[in-house]
Amino acid sequence: MDGATTERKTGTLEGGDASGKSLGELAYETLLDRMLSKELAPGTVLQERALGDDLQISRTPIREALTRLESEGFVTRHAGRLLTVREIPVQELMEIFHVRSILEVDGIALAAQRIPTEKLVEIRLLFESQMTGPIPDGGNHWDADDLLHGSIADASGNKVLADLVRNLRRKTRMFSLKRMPERFIPGSEEHLAIIAALEKRDAVAARAAMALHLENSKRSILQILGKI
Repeated sequence: MDGATTERKTGTLEGGDASGKSLGELAYETLLDRMLSKELAPGTVLQERALGDDLQISRTPIREALTRLESEGFVTRHAGRLLTVREIPVQELMEIFHVRSILEVDGIALAAQRIPTEKLVEIRLLFESQMTGPIPDGGNHWDADDLLHGSIADASGNKVLADLVRNLRRKTRMFSLKRMPERFIPGSEEHLAIIAALEKRDAVAARAAMALHLENSKRSILQILGKI
């Protein structure tokens, strides 16, 4: 498939689905699944029109999906317009987690005395409610995850740190609950441990809980990539 577009139809997105996701989000999920499975192999040329015909949607959501995939390092732009599938950027992902660990472990120490108690209560209830029912939709779980990490970054009082954390998290969002369902319970328990340390205003415990959570997330991603 290197250097050629794919013409085989493997399912369409016409009409969307019941999850409420936009066509751009659905196109992103579909294309990323194909890249991770190597159905769209490294070097494959990605053309908006051909992909739109394949998925039976307009070029606008395809363009949104490709822009996101490019920002996450799965797609490379050549000569201004030509887009091709990249090799899975394993080293880049590990470097992102390295930097995230530095920023978020230091950030949570700064946030330990600053994050409002009512915010911690809100986030705790959110995670606990998700754990009492079926595994939540990946997007809903990401929203809860994002609320926790974003609130901690904001409470650090360092806007540059908070902006960097959000940007780096977007680059690893492709490894959501949908692709790592086995991380739901362990990840939720790790989040609750982070919240518990913050509720006690224990910066040392909070640093340790955040470091463990990020290391476990990284290990899970490596296991997924090792199966590709």
